[in-house]
Amino acid sequence: MGARHTRLAAALAAAWEAEVVSARRMTALAERIGDARVRARLMVLAAFCRAHASRLLARLAALGRGPLPVPPEDIELDADTILELRREGCFARASAARYETTAELARQQADLSSAWVCELNRTEEQDRARELLALAEGALAAVMHGPSSTLDASPGS
Repeated sequence: MGARHTRLAAALAAAWEAEVVSARRMTALAERIGDARVRARLMVLAAFCRAHASRLLARLAALGRGPLPVPPEDIELDADTILELRREGCFARASAARYETTAELARQQADLSSAWVCELNRTEEQDRARELLALAEGALAAVMHGPSSTLDASPGS
């Protein structure tokens, strides 16, 4: 395995770890939310992170890499849920950018399967970032405008 191939495997491994941590963070955030619809949406976003991790692990296995060290189970979150939603949204945006770079590296190495996985994950991370930041903004607006919280209100109301 050449140095470039090792660099791709390291990038995929780092992305895998980030997705595992994000899935745990999203689950912990979901547990804080009172509104069942928002909680369910956060759990779906956590499931997307787990799917990303699974795809990355499959690519690493195909490259003959692994097993990977598992990140710690305990995830510490700030008491401010809106701040955590924003942080995770910004992290998802940064992850999307890293996936773009990793996809290009994979294409340079003619590893089109890894490039495809990275592009798919990139697109989903962009969507996750938009959704998390919108949730944070909706929650912030609700806090500033009183008890009709977006996180506690039903859609369309």
